[in-house]
Amino acid sequence: MAELSDTTFKAPSAVRPQRHLSIPDVVARHAARTPDKPYLIIETESGAHITTFGVLFERATLYAKLLVQRGVRPQDTVALLFTTDPALAPVLLGTMIAGAIPFMLPSISARQDPARFWEAQFATLERTAPRLIVTDGETAALMAAQTAAGHAFRHDNVIDITSVSLDALPALPPRPPAGPRDIAFLQHSSGTTGAKKGVMLTHQMVTDAVAALATALAITESDIIASWLPLYHDMGLIACMVLPMLLGLTTVHINPFDWVVRPTTLFDVIERHRATLCWQPNFALAHLTRLAPRGRHWNLTSMRAFINCSESCKPETVAAFVQRFADSGVRAETMQVSYAMAENVFGVTQTDPASIPRVLLADAQEFHRQRISPPSDPSNAVALLSTGRPIPGTRVEIRNPEGEPVAERQIGEILVDSTYLFTGYFGAGAPAGKFAGPWYRTGDFGFLDAGELFVCGRRDELLIINGRNIYAPDVEFAVNRGTQVKPGRCVAIGPYNARAGSQSLILIAETEDATPAGQQALARTIQALINSEFGVQTHHVMVTSPGWIIKTTSGKLARGANEARYVKEHWQTPQPA
Repeated sequence: MAELSDTTFKAPSAVRPQRHLSIPDVVARHAARTPDKPYLIIETESGAHITTFGVLFERATLYAKLLVQRGVRPQDTVALLFTTDPALAPVLLGTMIAGAIPFMLPSISARQDPARFWEAQFATLERTAPRLIVTDGETAALMAAQTAAGHAFRHDNVIDITSVSLDALPALPPRPPAGPRDIAFLQHSSGTTGAKKGVMLTHQMVTDAVAALATALAITESDIIASWLPLYHDMGLIACMVLPMLLGLTTVHINPFDWVVRPTTLFDVIERHRATLCWQPNFALAHLTRLAPRGRHWNLTSMRAFINCSESCKPETVAAFVQRFADSGVRAETMQVSYAMAENVFGVTQTDPASIPRVLLADAQEFHRQRISPPSDPSNAVALLSTGRPIPGTRVEIRNPEGEPVAERQIGEILVDSTYLFTGYFGAGAPAGKFAGPWYRTGDFGFLDAGELFVCGRRDELLIINGRNIYAPDVEFAVNRGTQVKPGRCVAIGPYNARAGSQSLILIAETEDATPAGQQALARTIQALINSEFGVQTHHVMVTSPGWIIKTTSGKLARGANEARYVKEHWQTPQPA
């Protein structure tokens, strides 16, 4: 079991935020000390927009005055709907200066179903009841068009931040400064299995978590972050916006929608700005490896760490990335891994940036029985990637279904405790059944080995097929790697089969091949691959044209929503008499 890390940790002195200060207080110090240092650089096709720390705090103070003028009171919630906009960071900080509680919502992309998108956003707005919604002109117009849809939504509480004047605003009224235990902002869970929930984060929780991550990654003031990540989930919001805001770093962003169109824009940004840190979900590493033009090279030698995070981290993906971009300066030790969650602000574990993350080989048959042992045959091995040790202030424990701690190399549920662990969701309090004393039950499965955490999958990703335990992401990874499905567009689900008394394995895959013959051939290939690699038969492989599979706003597979749709539209298993 991993022991509780020393809570008296010290990040590098140049970047350690003060625990007794609020987030605006910390930023005010950076603005006074290094007013001309770039904080946020937004790269677009037409050029770069630079916000310095001095401008950040100055604009944030003006936005705070504007919000107060519009009726925002301390502890009111304020919704922010932006993509990558120069106003976003100052508005986020300004809302905190005003004493209110900001939270971010996603912006709609051209590929999303408008009705489904707005239904989800209005549901969140109804739960959080924001005093104001701050957005840009285009989004404000889209929201205005929704007022006839019958949602509990008022258009008169929307501010188009691009059209307001910040001149002649009244002074901020006197009010007690934010305390370390006051709520700083909400960050929403990704909603892979249900409605998004607003995690309440205090100023001290955020500053402590950022200091811990700075220690784990040996961050200094010379580090530069490059990102395309959306800012309405923890990886983008904390690692790529709040962390550099608190540590006095420069962060360079590109619009997520632009990255989707041309992923290697990220490498252009890294090369141009000599970036050193970049957080990426596993699928993005695979996407870059697959789509980077052959023969094209970049100078990526400045990178200290590409940090694989947010979803199942696969050693095969990392190895392929290193092999493809070795001549651009990517080394094995450049590829680091983290386990993170919004409920712990962000980071839980982190690999050592000075070392190559460890890959553990386990017997595949034993792994499917929830046990870890050396493989009897190299051809019958599953490769598992370490996510590192708990960051300072955090401890991790593995427990069995009876709630008892287990020994190393035994798979069980991952529990987390930390000095900055959340206490509940906004408007809902502590989730029922999710805490065991101070420990948060994550719903993820994994094991510890030599103090390092290996994550196997989520409880809702575990499929029990005829007594065999199989993780849905492993099936999806194998199908993506070994067949011609549309990359990243397959999902494994296991609806309960009452006749069999067990779950049945269903694999839904999208393909660009619209011919019946091509789709049937792909289905047969998928069936053979799954039977060969996992030793189970699929109940149904459904191959379909692009657009069927549902994903969350963060790009993850919405497993529950996909299973519900499949059961509604296609499930025809006989029921018992």
